Amino acid sequence: ARMGNGLISIFETPTMRLLEKKSLSAPGIHEFQWSPKANVIAYWAPEGNNSPAHVDLIQIPSRKKLRQKNLFNVTKCNMVWQNEGEYLAVKVTRHTKSKKTLYNNIELFRLNEPGVPVEMLDIKDAVMALAFEPRGSRFAMIHAENPSSTKVNVSFYNMVKKNDTISVKSG
Repeated sequence: ARMGNGLISIFETPTMRLLEKKSLSAPGIHEFQWSPKANVIAYWAPEGNNSPAHVDLIQIPSRKKLRQKNLFNVTKCNMVWQNEGEYLAVKVTRHTKSKKTLYNNIELFRLNEPGVPVEMLDIKDAVMALAFEPRGSRFAMIHAENPSSTKVNVSFYNMVKKNDTISVKSG
């Protein structure tokens, strides 16, 4: 697949012809990633033309939109897939109305559940890195009070629900 201006061109193998002879419409697309296991594309587009920023999950080849999550006051998004494609974490860097202060939150998509539910994890610190364990439901995050801080923290999270909350262990 290849990103273009407001579209994603997806090519079939082995012929390398454009899937269904047309590109996938993705207005304002800024970045996309394939799921590591399923035929699912995740992409995000910033705010524009009085519409919010959004993350979309699209099933290929049907082009069915599995989920769309609207986001506001977005500066940047970073997407991280779990190796088995069961979870997608989107680190959202947001700004205040004045655009002087940045803060993060993590949007967590559960792809193997009906309706692809999304949970939000609010982070007060600057998130420097986030990664899932190779196979499983846990992820770790490196964060600090501000991006230039020398004192960093590592927090571990588990996507397996216990009492309807994501479990957190900080260290």
